[in-house]
Amino acid sequence: MSGPGALAAATPTPTTSGTGQPSVDADLVTPGLGGFLALFGLALALYLLARSMARRVQRMNHRARLDAEERAAARADGGARGGEAGPDPRG
Repeated sequence: MSGPGALAAATPTPTTSGTGQPSVDADLVTPGLGGFLALFGLALALYLLARSMARRVQRMNHRARLDAEERAAARADGGARGGEAGPDPRG
């Protein structure tokens, strides 16, 4: 015998009749308090990471806007002075 039928025939099915242990109803088994706390901790960490990322993105956008305004003001000022740009304010 070969093929999938042989594998199915050779695989024993577990039984609880000879072990003396009662069978467990899968609908009654829950992760309990430990599972809840683990999931809650993951959700809290995700919330804090998302909030931190949003703050950093907002800060970067604000700095980019300020840099663009400074460059525009420097260009407008440089054009009035005859093309002198001056030192770079960022160093």
